[in-house]
Amino acid sequence: MRPSATAFVAPLPLPPRPVHAAPHPSHPNRSPLPPPRRRTAVAHLRTPPRPSPDTPEPVPPRKLHTPHHNPPASNFFRVDPDRLQSDPEQNLRGFVKTRGSLIPGEQFVFWWVGDIYGFINEQPSKHLFSFEGYSIGRMIRVDGGWRMLTREVGIYKHPRTGRILHLWENPYTRLTNKCVHVWNDPVNQQFLLNGSRGPFRVPTTTFGDDIYWHAEVFLNYKSPLQRSDFPQNAASDIYQSAEMFQFFSKREHLLSDQPSADCNISWVRVGQWLPWMEMADRPGHLIYHCRGRKLSGAFSSLPHHVQRYVMHTKPEYSEAPTNFTSPNETSWTYMKKLLAQRGAPRADGRAAHPETVHISAAPSAEPKLTNSQKLPATMSREQLLAFDGREATQPMLLAVDGKIFDVSSAKRHYAAGETYHCLLGRDASWALVSGDLSDNALREHNVRALRERLDAQQIADLEHWAAFFANNYPHVSRLVE
Repeated sequence: MRPSATAFVAPLPLPPRPVHAAPHPSHPNRSPLPPPRRRTAVAHLRTPPRPSPDTPEPVPPRKLHTPHHNPPASNFFRVDPDRLQSDPEQNLRGFVKTRGSLIPGEQFVFWWVGDIYGFINEQPSKHLFSFEGYSIGRMIRVDGGWRMLTREVGIYKHPRTGRILHLWENPYTRLTNKCVHVWNDPVNQQFLLNGSRGPFRVPTTTFGDDIYWHAEVFLNYKSPLQRSDFPQNAASDIYQSAEMFQFFSKREHLLSDQPSADCNISWVRVGQWLPWMEMADRPGHLIYHCRGRKLSGAFSSLPHHVQRYVMHTKPEYSEAPTNFTSPNETSWTYMKKLLAQRGAPRADGRAAHPETVHISAAPSAEPKLTNSQKLPATMSREQLLAFDGREATQPMLLAVDGKIFDVSSAKRHYAAGETYHCLLGRDASWALVSGDLSDNALREHNVRALRERLDAQQIADLEHWAAFFANNYPHVSRLVE
């Protein structure tokens, strides 16, 4: 019998904690760079994918043994490909070797990249996001089998420029949503030789030197987000999705003396609107189409932009878990925690109805000062600090690249208790560029000195953020040192 689908396939990932969330969910950047080259799905499996801007740099082959392991017999890691379908033990060992490593505790990483589309019956589909992520894990021996301990990251990006999103303009509602990236921890699984559903068996197909492992997972259960409590975030009281996984390995790699087999992957998902999209019960669903491979160098083998974002946002995701915990985290359970932290649903049982920021199609050329507030034309950092949102009669102000903006209309993001309240009364330039909302990131930065130490990409990010705020909030003053 086939083991339970959830025994070997992890639900997909989601976002960072509010304190470290990268600033506004849908980054307004419109990069002048050309879009990344598209790759064909499930690239020809006899050779590694061709290099592309998204493809991790090659790393030297990993040595078989670490100082913590004595070299076993030369055939210790060999798996017989001809017995995968008939011998549960060979099937289990082959899947563990393909999905991770037969050395207990050794880290591995699966990286993927792809696209997410909105699909509504009788309407043209919409290319909503580029999507990139990874899972980092390790295999642990247990009585009768193995446990796989992983945590997962998924990053939503602009579909044309590939820039990481912080704010996202929803093409269906024409409203702006705060993007919640995928930060799932834990995502743990157990592979037992003889489990509750019988002997272990992941279906395989063999053709020549190719081994294809596959799993089809159809989920249908009570949603963690009930519509009575979260009407804007829940499509239904039932969570329903379909996920199709394929793992591609080679006979020669299973037969080798190496503990881990090379593996390419394909993943297709059909699911509900993401909770942070605030689509309520609108009809339609999302289609994910991704591909990727196992990396031999763990976190250091990931693309540099992914490493940089994770280390700035949630550095703990650079290492695999070491202990088994439950239950698993999903995008829906993570979102429920975020909403609870923000006070939705309310304590009196009412559902929250936050105000929404509208984003215009393009940034204005040169913002003009507004006369809506009796404010000085220039402010020092000390003067700016008086507008940190504590006084209800005062406007909410923040500075970006030397310009001061009134964000009082966006209490959804800046009110006390909300993620970006910490930016009020401060120069938010470095926090927005780095995605770091810590006190350290918000310490005083001389505008000119900050620009001098930014690289070209970071300067472009800063200018995009300044244009975004200029286009959506009144420019009321200038910051002077």
